[in-house]
Amino acid sequence: MKDKKVLKTIIHLAIIGILLSSSYPFFARPEMSNNQIIKMLLYNVNLIGMYWLNSAILIPKFIHTGKYKKYIFSTLGLLVFSMVLLSIINYFFPDGPPPFRPNMENMPRPEHERPELPWYKTLFPRFFFLPFVFQFLVMLGFGTTFELISLFDRERKRNDEMEKQKAIGELNFLKNQLNPHFLLNALNNIYSLARKKSDDTTRAVLLLSDLLRYVLYETGKTRIPISQEIEFIKNYIQLEKLKFSEDNSPNINLSISVKNLDYPIEPLLLMTLIENSFKHGVSYVTPSFILISLEENEKEIRFSVVNSITKKGQDQAKTTQKGLGIKTLEKQLDLIYPGKHSFHQTIENNLFKTFLTIKK
Repeated sequence: MKDKKVLKTIIHLAIIGILLSSSYPFFARPEMSNNQIIKMLLYNVNLIGMYWLNSAILIPKFIHTGKYKKYIFSTLGLLVFSMVLLSIINYFFPDGPPPFRPNMENMPRPEHERPELPWYKTLFPRFFFLPFVFQFLVMLGFGTTFELISLFDRERKRNDEMEKQKAIGELNFLKNQLNPHFLLNALNNIYSLARKKSDDTTRAVLLLSDLLRYVLYETGKTRIPISQEIEFIKNYIQLEKLKFSEDNSPNINLSISVKNLDYPIEPLLLMTLIENSFKHGVSYVTPSFILISLEENEKEIRFSVVNSITKKGQDQAKTTQKGLGIKTLEKQLDLIYPGKHSFHQTIENNLFKTFLTIKK
């Protein structure tokens, strides 16, 4: 990362050096006055300052956030501000009389014979801004183009990493759901329901079928409507309940408040947290519960899971090392919602609490 910053700085300096190289021969002219040399230096300093403001402030603030109209207006404002500075420089450092030449027509007049120029011609000489505006736009154009190429490269790498982490998350979830233990439990429960000729048998088979179909096919999409994720969560909870009898069934409460059922969300993003609650918070011998809440509004998505902790869960909670599923989830959140999410887990009063907020 440090090497990349150094390389970017070198490239920016090279761009400035190349674009300002046209002014270097002027410093070698013997007929240039001190004022002209100072003005040329300040002219270049002005351009370099505007270039830096564009690269260090305007591009990260507007281009990186997709606010292109604001960037255009800010650039125009920067140009106006730069031209005002240039006018002030020209006013305080006038060029002075032209150099002596033997041609009498070109000889400078004495001070008292020279017509006094209006202030606006002193401040804004004819065509004074044209070369400056051209060089200003060229420099900012090169700098912005380089930053856009860098941004495109970062986005490409970020998307590649996102796809990689997404594939890892899907594979981990797929392994958990398709391992023999899960399938045998589900099939045994379905078999028990079938022997009892329970009306829930058909429903259980459909739940298992929908669950496997969703994991195998729907999760390949980049985004899905939140309604599909909610349906999957409900099916998963119903299938997990089949493991328990009426006597040892945990108290599971699912609260959903969603205003836009078509809002796109990453598939299986929430399932790691629900999986963990069943894995570490549900007991066959002692009363246990899971409280799941999902809320979506115009500003954000809030998701929370609160569950009791079993003896096994307490032992694992004492260790500071996070599981692979949580590490993968945090990586996905950083890639998919950079700077737009908060995620934390706490243990309070023998309860394990998880909170996730995603800003739109």
